[in-house]
Amino acid sequence: MALLKSLVVAGLVASTCCSSLPEVCTTDFVESSLPAPNFFPGLELIAGSVTAQSVTNFTAPPDSTHPGATGRDFCNVTFAYRHVGRPNDRVNLWLYLPSPAQFKNRFLATGGGGLAVTLGARGLSTGLPYGAASITTDAGFGGFDSDLSRVILYGNGAMNYDALIAYSYRAMHEMTVLGKELTRKFYSASNSTKIYSYFHGCSEGGREGMSQVQKYGTTFDGVSVGAPAIRHPIFHYHGPLAQRKQGYYPSVCELSRITADAIAFCDPLDGRTDGVVARTDLCFARFNASSSIGKPYNCSAVPQLGQPPMAGTVSAKAAAVAAETWRGMYDSNNKLIHPFFAPSVEFGDSVTIFNPATNQLEPFPNPLSPAIVNLLIKEVYSATLPLDEVSPDVIREWVNDAMTKYLSGIFTLWPDLTPFKSNGGKMILWHGEADAAIPAVSSTMYQDKVRRTMYPGLGVQQGYAEMSKWNKLFLVPGGGHCDPGTVDPLGVFKPNDAAWPTEVLKTLMEWVEEGKDFERLEGIVQGGDQKGEKEGICGFPLRPVWGGNAAGGNGKGKGRGKAKGRGHQEDHEEEELQCVFDQQSFEFFTPKLDSFLVDAY
Repeated sequence: MALLKSLVVAGLVASTCCSSLPEVCTTDFVESSLPAPNFFPGLELIAGSVTAQSVTNFTAPPDSTHPGATGRDFCNVTFAYRHVGRPNDRVNLWLYLPSPAQFKNRFLATGGGGLAVTLGARGLSTGLPYGAASITTDAGFGGFDSDLSRVILYGNGAMNYDALIAYSYRAMHEMTVLGKELTRKFYSASNSTKIYSYFHGCSEGGREGMSQVQKYGTTFDGVSVGAPAIRHPIFHYHGPLAQRKQGYYPSVCELSRITADAIAFCDPLDGRTDGVVARTDLCFARFNASSSIGKPYNCSAVPQLGQPPMAGTVSAKAAAVAAETWRGMYDSNNKLIHPFFAPSVEFGDSVTIFNPATNQLEPFPNPLSPAIVNLLIKEVYSATLPLDEVSPDVIREWVNDAMTKYLSGIFTLWPDLTPFKSNGGKMILWHGEADAAIPAVSSTMYQDKVRRTMYPGLGVQQGYAEMSKWNKLFLVPGGGHCDPGTVDPLGVFKPNDAAWPTEVLKTLMEWVEEGKDFERLEGIVQGGDQKGEKEGICGFPLRPVWGGNAAGGNGKGKGRGKAKGRGHQEDHEEEELQCVFDQQSFEFFTPKLDSFLVDAY
């Protein structure tokens, strides 16, 4: 061991490729691989914080965006650092470092979800199938099971801005810089050896990835971002306010019938019938909730909501609630406040609860909403916020306040990505069209702002064609929030037959490392007769049309055709996938939030 160290110091060992995992996975060796004391000004490593444990023959479970892997050997490492001048500070970092034999010169930073900046072991496992050293951070929040809600306030009215900035962007940057240096030294890679750096995350993790692209554009070679929560804090009040406006609180069962009718009507609008709504733009324009009036619904009891069995026919008031919810949130001047959901998306924020005392259904707002409002807007610790205090105009003021307070922090909307582009960075942004947590329109609005900012002299299609050389957005038909399928209002996962991009990272790595460009993102059909088949997903602003019907929506699709991802397709005797530009569709996905005097997107 001492000889190995001396050879490394002398520069005689260029790589640990021929070393065994037990040789390098020791506390001593990891400590010798830590960044130098002054490597990152303002940070100091905490002595004695290193742990190292060999893990062999590990099975990385498959996730929504990677296939998993067996037989993985890695060094499970943790260490900690503090910020200079804050003696009680402690930020924990956690890494999976593949064995030298399995390392493929890749580094992967992973993101979190909700109010947490980490997914723990689940996120770290993402890198193992690709031979990447993976890393995550607790951002100094007290451990990998903690999140922002526990540390954001010192007390009511006293914001912990250090924690807020750490959550917003700083902790992820510190983690990445330290992790990249540790990885280089652990594998004894010379400065001339290229170690590709990547980021992968969805939802809050997606927001974290966007924060790094926007603020530290030269850090990553490739970024995979799913359904980013770039408009944090997010207010989930569409449903309850629509219910109150109509004076009617429908059951989950009644609204589910309307959703089912919308999916049945909108399914063939892309030219084929396969159980998946691929054209939410056409669905929004053509489906009318009033067509469900009088149709039956029948559901068993819902104990978690205290609801007895529900049966009846869809009422005109329920149809009005649905239409109002889909319309989006408008202020008292009829100006748009917040991006909207399409009719084929589950009514996730429209849950009602049964009150046995009144024998009536009552609104039950998403619990995340009052928590976010109280912590970030009102700056108080409270899990409750009476719905009577909420209105569209109030939410408009909350959003306005949030923009003034957090525009350079949690809000992740900076559209000039020139440093990332100039450094040769590549980004794949993906968002499920049936996402009931963060509307897909949120991503398309931002992407178009990037296009208008960076390619102001080009038309829409020309601008996107140029941007797609380094930055591509894919709307995934039928895709939910960071997963294939959707989640119903009760939180039950409902799989469907949609194609889902199960290997976004593989596609990104081939693009970055081998220059393999592509027009369509490869998806894998998740169910039905074609389960397991490959299918292309169109890049925005192009929209899918099947069967040669470039105008879209003849409603006569005959089934599932065969179209490969990555810009290739096979002819099929009945139909094939086309990706076409549709001006009305483009306008649907790029609405203007005209409730605000500043440019909100």
